Amino acid sequence: MNNNLTAAQEKGYKTILNLTDEELIGTLRLEPVKTETRGTMYENCQSERFVAALCDPRTSYEFKLNEIFEIVEPQNVEYKKFTVKLILKSHPTSALSEGDIKNIKAYIDRCEREHYLNIFMEPDLNISDVTSYLNRVGFLKSDKEVDDDICKINIERIPKVLIHIKTPEFFRCFHQLLNIYSNSLLNSSHYSQFKLIGKVFQRQGSNFISIEGTIPHRNCVYFFKPFFKLSNQEDFIINRELFQMYSNTFKMFDLGNDSSNLQKKFYSIYDMDCPNDKINVKNNIDNLYENESLPPYSNIE
Repeated sequence: MNNNLTAAQEKGYKTILNLTDEELIGTLRLEPVKTETRGTMYENCQSERFVAALCDPRTSYEFKLNEIFEIVEPQNVEYKKFTVKLILKSHPTSALSEGDIKNIKAYIDRCEREHYLNIFMEPDLNISDVTSYLNRVGFLKSDKEVDDDICKINIERIPKVLIHIKTPEFFRCFHQLLNIYSNSLLNSSHYSQFKLIGKVFQRQGSNFISIEGTIPHRNCVYFFKPFFKLSNQEDFIINRELFQMYSNTFKMFDLGNDSSNLQKKFYSIYDMDCPNDKINVKNNIDNLYENESLPPYSNIE
């Protein structure tokens, strides 16, 4: 929650959190948001020190690659981006008092970007697929909440769906409203074409950079850029020029802060047939059986 809220705005925030499903549906709706046209860096990190090291203009790209980060393959993966925000209905439910409605409006008008939901999904998926998945698994864990063993595997994978929410407390609200509005939001104009230039994660060790206080398998960064299929855009890659674009952000980081982003802001889905805090063991076992080059001690009884 924004710490600079007025009393009315804070009451509005708390009222939204305490809405029943019926009150929520009668009070708020979803509205598509026109996405930005510039590249974006998403920091799914436990430590600002990792991001600062990536953006440090004093070190070369070669140094960063050898000492700070690894690149997850493939790069240049196509995604569709879907962004919605919470909006107060023109005629909200009469179940809430006039004061509650005014407070909700005060909060929403003041903190617009605090109630954005961004969803990056593979091109063959749509928002109804994501909503169906959420309904099927029942509860989606944030990347912060996923166990270390699973996180260590996922850090080297590219997600099918990446969800970013500015205010994690509103995730339930978005989920419930997506069940109501997802079909009306299927129009292709509500999606923007993006490419994941690349995903990078922190190296487990370095000869020159201390990782003390950081958790490497919980530090990764996604670089997205708008993609226009009809244009002759060249493929983007993780390189020196990319990091130079973010060099000015280096001074914004608090190098002594090791828990800056340990919040439930990111939700990653790697398998649409499996809860996001699990690994699809069945698929892995099938792959093991198919691999004839495995030594005898790898056989599964």
